[in-house]
Amino acid sequence: MNKLHIALIAATSCAATPALAQDADQFTGAHAEATIGFDQIRFDLATASDGREKQGDLGYGVAIGYDVAVAPKLIAGIDVGLNLADTGYSYGDTTDGGELRKRREITLAGRIGTPITPNTLLYGKLGYANLQLRQDETVAGVTSSARNNLDGVLLGAGVEVKLLPNAYWKSEYRYTDYARGVVSNNVTTGVGIRF
Repeated sequence: MNKLHIALIAATSCAATPALAQDADQFTGAHAEATIGFDQIRFDLATASDGREKQGDLGYGVAIGYDVAVAPKLIAGIDVGLNLADTGYSYGDTTDGGELRKRREITLAGRIGTPITPNTLLYGKLGYANLQLRQDETVAGVTSSARNNLDGVLLGAGVEVKLLPNAYWKSEYRYTDYARGVVSNNVTTGVGIRF
């Protein structure tokens, strides 16, 4: 019986130790980060008689945010980001055609997350995004340009890994549905610091 008790206590201790270490407090406070990754935009070009097209390119950005522990294994936070890319699409020709090109994206999102290991956080996010597109339209050889601001709903999920006491690596997927048939998919990775 004593051996059984000892075995049970040892097993319970081994199982409890990592659980206790998975503390949400490890992922709290202010943070700043820089990211790079794949930026894809799907344009609805039905009004230009070109149907729908998607294009991808390199994207990069920066963000700042703040997280708090709302439970022993749950964090809630907010972040603001600025993302840039040279993603665009050209249609038609130099006489009658045009180009749509992404200029910048501003995001404001809330997130909730839970530690899955002592140094790894899994999170989901929901928020608002504003995308600025530049459209160059050429008709009969005459070109006009306009900038359009589109509002969208952002959904995302990611993982954050603590590398040092104040530094982390992250990888994230974001899907944003904008007005007027524009949708974006972003897969990014980056590094950040907490302070």
